[in-house]
Amino acid sequence: MVQSCSAYGCKNRYDKDKPVSFHKFPLTRPSLCKEWEAAVRRKNFKPTKYSSICSEHFTPDSFKRESNNKLLKENAVPTIFLELVPR
Repeated sequence: MVQSCSAYGCKNRYDKDKPVSFHKFPLTRPSLCKEWEAAVRRKNFKPTKYSSICSEHFTPDSFKRESNNKLLKENAVPTIFLELVPR
């Protein structure tokens, strides 16, 4: 199963040659997970253990750098989304 971003309108999929990381929804932390769900702006969306959001939806200060890995800070919430207007 190829990892892809759950954010509305985002077409990012895992590619080892691209500097985009993917972050699973914090399912074990219900209040934080609700914030992520609201942020993706998808009607009736319920994340599963396979759902993730790509790093392009997080501000640089949402990450902590540890041994070249892009790790999210504990309370990071995705906030960067394109405004997609239906035509």
